[in-house]
Amino acid sequence: MSVPSRVPPALLLVAPIVLLGAGAIVLALVGEQAGQAVEERRTETDAGVEPVAHAPGDDRTDAPSDAGVTLAAPADPDRFAPDGAILAEPSGTDYECLQPALEIAREPACERGEPYPACRWMLPSTRDANGLYRVWRNTTDDHRWARPGLVSLVLAAAREYQRRWPGEQVTIGDLDAAGPRHQTHDRGVDVDLYLEHAMIATNIGGGNYLETYQGRPPRIVRLLRARVLDLARILGRCSGGRLRIYYNDDEVVAAFRAWFDGQGLTSDVGLPMLPHNALHRFHFHMTVAEDLAPLPVE
Repeated sequence: MSVPSRVPPALLLVAPIVLLGAGAIVLALVGEQAGQAVEERRTETDAGVEPVAHAPGDDRTDAPSDAGVTLAAPADPDRFAPDGAILAEPSGTDYECLQPALEIAREPACERGEPYPACRWMLPSTRDANGLYRVWRNTTDDHRWARPGLVSLVLAAAREYQRRWPGEQVTIGDLDAAGPRHQTHDRGVDVDLYLEHAMIATNIGGGNYLETYQGRPPRIVRLLRARVLDLARILGRCSGGRLRIYYNDDEVVAAFRAWFDGQGLTSDVGLPMLPHNALHRFHFHMTVAEDLAPLPVE
């Protein structure tokens, strides 16, 4: 009868390490395959745009989901997927130009009929907007004041944009903001407007700008541009054409000008849309006429 040979102590020590290493390799391969599957589903989705990463140190909690709707959408299978994702732009340009019924702070001089700058309105904060729009992350409270006509216009545009693109939001930046950040914004007629993940670039903070359209399918790019163009048309219609927009997308500029002329609109502020410096790749800079009147309330 043979006696089993003794296992060397060194082998007893090495065996668990080998087994642990093999297990780790198996888990890594499974995780990689799962990650690839998630990424493939993400890039093939009809919802539009994947979330954009924040810049290092940007710890915002109000990051926009500004593409791929998650709210309940109207029952229209041609425009909306079952999960509410927008598949096509709205038809027609019969825009509603109504100011939402929000509480607006006003300078006392407005009640006395005094002109700007004694009379100014204050754009309600993100919290007070009840999901209608966001205020840009760098816009301070004192930069939310402007002439009544401008405040009324951006509120009406935010309302109409969300009506046509359910679940989406306009982000509203500086209004009156004279100082080193702007060469303008000092007469109550200027505002910066963002569709944070739909314009040709995305400002993620910290001086970082991502190319929004790069690497995306043509169908998705067309849908994103349709959103930008629709916002411009809303502003053009609701201002009666009395505006100028700086934006650096030649395709949108040409389409907006053609629509503007076709509507018989004329601007007393300058060309209705034109390119400007490089910063106007991720937002509109809009200027309106000084005597633009407030719009009716819904």
